[in-house]
Amino acid sequence: MDAKSVKAYRESLGILPFFRPAPRKQVLPIGHDLRPYKPLFGYVSDQEIAQLAGVDLDLVQDVREGLGFEPIPPLLGSATPDPVPDFHGPLLGYESLFATMTPTEISRKTGVPYPVIMQRCAFLGIQPYKRVSVASRYDHLLGKVPDALVAKLAGVSRASIGARRKRLSAQAKAEL
Repeated sequence: MDAKSVKAYRESLGILPFFRPAPRKQVLPIGHDLRPYKPLFGYVSDQEIAQLAGVDLDLVQDVREGLGFEPIPPLLGSATPDPVPDFHGPLLGYESLFATMTPTEISRKTGVPYPVIMQRCAFLGIQPYKRVSVASRYDHLLGKVPDALVAKLAGVSRASIGARRKRLSAQAKAEL
């Protein structure tokens, strides 16, 4: 077998002299609006990505399907609690504040003693308000998604997300 016969055989079959694969079609080209949010696919719902990127939900769904990810349900806990109506009478009229302030703050603002506020919470069956970081909803993303994207989702700074990630990892190590 000489080089000419190999060349003739290769050309008869339509084989190129050098392997050149077909260029890959990119789902998210360099300038695409969703390119910075690619690490979120598979971890965050389409609605949150669309809201964060400021694009249409259909576009996010098409890109997610193109990347081969399954849809993720929206995170629970984002809804605000149902407001409690205010009651009228002595030492009453502050019930609507239960969803927005701690009992101590309500006591200071209204002048109603703290034990009365706690009894009222227990009577109405309402858990006292506790401050919770907005970033706590996204703790499951820490270490999987860049801190900058988690910070954008939560609406806080990158530094606070980095500090939160370090604190949570230190707590996890201490529990072992």
